[in-house]
Amino acid sequence: MKKGIMLAWWMIILVGQVFAQDFFPSNILMMDEKFAHHVILVEKATHKVHLYENSDSNPRLVKTYNTATGKFKGDKFINGDHKTPEGIYSMYEFLSKEELLKRHGNYGEIYGSGAFPMNYPNFIDTRSGKTGGGIWLHSTDDDNRIYKGLDSKGCVVLQNADLRDISQYIELEKTPIIVVQDIFFLSKETWENNRKDLNEVVSAWAKAWQSKDFERYISAYDPLNFYDHTKGNYHAYKAYKKTIFSRPDAPSIKLDFISILSNEQYAVVHLQQDYRSSVINDIGKKTLYLKKDANYDWKIVGELWSKAEHANLAFTPSKRFFKE
Repeated sequence: MKKGIMLAWWMIILVGQVFAQDFFPSNILMMDEKFAHHVILVEKATHKVHLYENSDSNPRLVKTYNTATGKFKGDKFINGDHKTPEGIYSMYEFLSKEELLKRHGNYGEIYGSGAFPMNYPNFIDTRSGKTGGGIWLHSTDDDNRIYKGLDSKGCVVLQNADLRDISQYIELEKTPIIVVQDIFFLSKETWENNRKDLNEVVSAWAKAWQSKDFERYISAYDPLNFYDHTKGNYHAYKAYKKTIFSRPDAPSIKLDFISILSNEQYAVVHLQQDYRSSVINDIGKKTLYLKKDANYDWKIVGELWSKAEHANLAFTPSKRFFKE
């Protein structure tokens, strides 16, 4: 009888290991050492926060925490609806308890030991007409709130000890946070195909840019939905890029540290772009936003660029935000 019970337990353990190895979260398709060494995946339906780390560009689950999200179900759309937005975001700042109390007085107590503001509304949110702001990953002055599940004004809330713990793995602008209603796990084959599709789009776009193949380059963009903050719509951007491509210089374009994240509506690709030419020498972080067109082909609908340092120092988890 005991042998039968032990065998059953071993079978359960083996099945669990096989499942973990053969199924991957659909939202994390590729990680990297610089812009996605860790990714935070929030599932609103189960009120869980999952921390993944980069394992040879693949996601590996590290820890899971309990969380509370917006008081009302559904994706955030307007200011004050007390819903937690669903999308792919970054955290750009840390607010200590002292800073929160300085800014908000006694009301700042509700944020507990600290807060990480998220860049909601992001590019896609803004283009979709979503409004509001002040969406944070933060802790609380009452850890019992976490077990209510739906108990915030739209933020992702952790217990104080859990925020301190997860903060070890956060690097501002380099630890994406993805919020979804439900996490879907894909078979390894499907997951790899999804990653390959997006990887090939980025690779073809980069090769066309490097070779100054304008028609192939511009075909990577969505004529109906692309928008640039400085140049405007697709047609204005196309005209601008055609002028750039007409220059006689031969640019050198090197892309490194590529990460690919997705949800049901769009995908985000982060990468380091090293551009060298007789006119410009610049290195920075490029973020591509992509959506599928009517033919299910991925097309770029937006891109952002920010200057970045060339050096890449390996990320090491530490309590950099909580010194005590």
